[in-house]
Amino acid sequence: MKWVVIVVRILVGAGFTFSGGSYFFMSPADMPKPPTEEAAQFGGVLGTSGYMVAVKVCELLGGLLTLSGKMAPLGITLLMPVAVNILLFEAFLLKAPGPGCVIVPLLVFLIWGYWRYFAPVFTVSAKTGPG
Repeated sequence: MKWVVIVVRILVGAGFTFSGGSYFFMSPADMPKPPTEEAAQFGGVLGTSGYMVAVKVCELLGGLLTLSGKMAPLGITLLMPVAVNILLFEAFLLKAPGPGCVIVPLLVFLIWGYWRYFAPVFTVSAKTGPG
């Protein structure tokens, strides 16, 4: 099972590293045109506000951390909100399944694979202050 986690970690990390990095080398003319008007409006706002730069930096950093295996839980933590937003974009604006339907379950699998690092986040009655 360890090898399956490693393979999924490498695939997810490589995908996000490529997606995040390629954004900075593409011209606006190279960007794919959104299939719906709502998606085009939403994408336009994200692009002109500079928000997509922050998202792509999270993708690139999270992808590199996950791909390298160094601080993989931090990389997964950076990538999960991006993946959930991709899934929600597909569900509400594209109204069609897409890569988010695959990426989110793969990241959930990686959370399971690194469960000992994520388990404290799911503490029911957390206490404040020193140990």
